[in-house]
Amino acid sequence: MDEITRLARPDIAALQPYSSARTEGEQRMQVFLDANENPFAPYPADAASEGLNRYPEPQPGHLLDRFAAHYSVAREQLLLTRGADEAIDLLVRAFCRAEHDAILVNTPAFAMYAMAAEIQGAAVVAVPLVRTDAGRFDLDVDAILAAAGSRPGVKLVFVCTPNNPTSGLARREDVLGLCDRLLGSALVVADETYVDFSGQPSLARELGAHPNLVVLRTLSKEYSLAGERCGVTIAHPTTVGLLGRILAPYPLTQTAIRAVAAAMSPEGVARARANIDLLLRERAGVEVALATSPGATRIHPSDANFLLVETPDPRLLVRTMEAAGIKVRDRSTVAGIEGCVRISIGTPEQNQRMLEAFEKYASSL
Repeated sequence: MDEITRLARPDIAALQPYSSARTEGEQRMQVFLDANENPFAPYPADAASEGLNRYPEPQPGHLLDRFAAHYSVAREQLLLTRGADEAIDLLVRAFCRAEHDAILVNTPAFAMYAMAAEIQGAAVVAVPLVRTDAGRFDLDVDAILAAAGSRPGVKLVFVCTPNNPTSGLARREDVLGLCDRLLGSALVVADETYVDFSGQPSLARELGAHPNLVVLRTLSKEYSLAGERCGVTIAHPTTVGLLGRILAPYPLTQTAIRAVAAAMSPEGVARARANIDLLLRERAGVEVALATSPGATRIHPSDANFLLVETPDPRLLVRTMEAAGIKVRDRSTVAGIEGCVRISIGTPEQNQRMLEAFEKYASSL
């Protein structure tokens, strides 16, 4: 699509993708002597080791089929990566020329967006989120459009929804409005890492009407697979094709492919949804408990699997938690959320242990 291709780095658009042994020729063979692999299974050579001596399929077809059905999109709109982090890096490298182009982030924002841009030599334009009286953080659409219009070369507008670290969902109409206004000048990247905790549908269903929309998903949070590193980029086929030109030849390991296939089975999806329901109940219970404590001055409304808590002495809270063997995230030095600590929702037992430590902290104030 011309509106997307024109945004890409010309050298990337002209790049011939690397051709690996697993993409060339017929793959349904009995003997593979084409990739210089070791023909023997690794130690201990048991059932779990089978196939680990072979390079994996770069974009496993059975996984693409499952994700296509799950997100109601075409296979051509999907790209599997090593977590959403790799997708962020690919987007910046594919569309931003060093010392010329820029990305736009809504602060406070997930730090990987700016880091990927800085590594690439692209500029970072920051537009603060608008804090509402109810404690939510909304996109400042007018400021985003003004910043993108005044700074030539803004190619990517990152919207984390629900946002990390502020925990709130962006208004759907705001994201789609940005897509409409920025068509031909920038891609709008909706990072939906936490969206299944929000109870709202994915923006992926809007791709047909908004070709410059890119949706990032990951199995790290909702499917409990942070250790296997699998992300899903959902975008226009032209965008997917451009990213595929610079994707590593084998982004997913054999073990990751197996784990993802199990997680995306009907039984795996049902288990994930049950776990999400439990975490949402726990989130509500933890929020109620913290709201009655003098140690919490504000709990920001959350659409994610964590709470952003304002507290009188964040560092003391972190030390108190550490003394109890609990790790939480100090966000008190981040502009826009000064005085805040981010607390992930754990199992019922973990949450109870955290609340006990929180009360010990509150009693010391």
